[in-house]
Amino acid sequence: MEIGRLTQLNALDLSHNHLVGEITPYLANLKSLVSLNLSHNGLSGHIPEELESLTGLLYAVLSYNELEGPIPHNKAFINASLEGNKVNKQSVAKRRKLILITVLPVMGALVLLCAFIGVLFIYDKRRKVRDVERRDDGWISISMLDGKALYRDILNATEEFDATFCIGQGGHGSIYKVNLPSLGNIAVKRLHSSFENTHPNSFMNEVRALIGIKHRNIVNLYGYCSNAQNSLLVYDYVERGSFSSILSNEVESKKLDWLKRVNIIKGVAYALSSLHQDYSPSIVHRDISSSNILLDSVYEARVSDFGIAKLLKPNSSNCTTLAGTYGYVAPELAYTMKVTQLCDIYSFGVLVLEIIKGNHLREYIIVLANSSTRDHVQLSDLLDERLPYPEDRVKEVLFFVIKLASSCLIETPKSRPIMHFISNRLSSMNPRPPTHVRRTI
Repeated sequence: MEIGRLTQLNALDLSHNHLVGEITPYLANLKSLVSLNLSHNGLSGHIPEELESLTGLLYAVLSYNELEGPIPHNKAFINASLEGNKVNKQSVAKRRKLILITVLPVMGALVLLCAFIGVLFIYDKRRKVRDVERRDDGWISISMLDGKALYRDILNATEEFDATFCIGQGGHGSIYKVNLPSLGNIAVKRLHSSFENTHPNSFMNEVRALIGIKHRNIVNLYGYCSNAQNSLLVYDYVERGSFSSILSNEVESKKLDWLKRVNIIKGVAYALSSLHQDYSPSIVHRDISSSNILLDSVYEARVSDFGIAKLLKPNSSNCTTLAGTYGYVAPELAYTMKVTQLCDIYSFGVLVLEIIKGNHLREYIIVLANSSTRDHVQLSDLLDERLPYPEDRVKEVLFFVIKLASSCLIETPKSRPIMHFISNRLSSMNPRPPTHVRRTI
């Protein structure tokens, strides 16, 4: 009953506990709730019909319980593939595990993970909710549109991927801007066949990492296609493109004033904190760099390119081959090959300093990673000279951000702060009134 009084709560995750009994109807009082996860418990009875009133709810997972009865008529619970829209209670010996898949809004419409019809009831306990199955036609759509039709529309709109529609090239693939009547502008990433041959798991890594994510600072995945001809990923179109391309443009980079840059840093921190803390298993991006940060029309950051992302499995060594962008990779990976959240944190520190300076700091990284040499670095040495020198109030903010970023570069991984701490510090940042700011870091 008391949880129902938390009227400003946005997310409630009580999964993987030993909760029993019925779901309380008092959850209907949580009018600000966006995400609800009650999976992997022993809950029984009906899903309260009062939950239909949670019109802002986007994400609901009630799998791995003993629920029965009708599903509330709410977009977060809708699943057209369920038999009679019922959650059926089975015997303990033969109980099938029901997965209520998140329903996401796309251009005002309900987005169904419609390709998962037939695999909603999963018998293998080792299979996770995030696992993805391929269909025979190779297309999985995460929209209400027919997958094959959407694929044909993309081919027609790009004249079968003519170079004139290409807006970016990378080591992994090419990005095309596509305008469709049903979705508006979208971005289609077409993987290079040579990259797929050398990195056969990259495509599905990105799908598995993004398929359950809905975050304002992470690119939104509409769907994907993998067949003999093409491997495509379909995303939201992010207007201003990569942060690295903006930094390299003398005119565009000057539009990124100091406070815009701080806001970009906050956005990346929020995204990484969510990836590390809000998902099980947690997700490590492994390639945080200025090329993989996109900016929308209002300079809000979106983390992209999850091709080498790693889902951290609790009972695994999580060792892998060395990968990532040179200059951003945590030094310990060279000799341990063990992926941890602290690897992303090191890359985040490098990125933050690049955002402030306007280019990669290179040799300064080692200097700032060492507390004894850090004190001799002048603040002015770390600022982008293309921008006006900041006033004292802004200088205070930059000093705080640079110090926080420097702590991410400490050579001993366990001494680095975690992303949850970093995002909280940035979120609560409230610089003092203009005062004299120390000139060294």
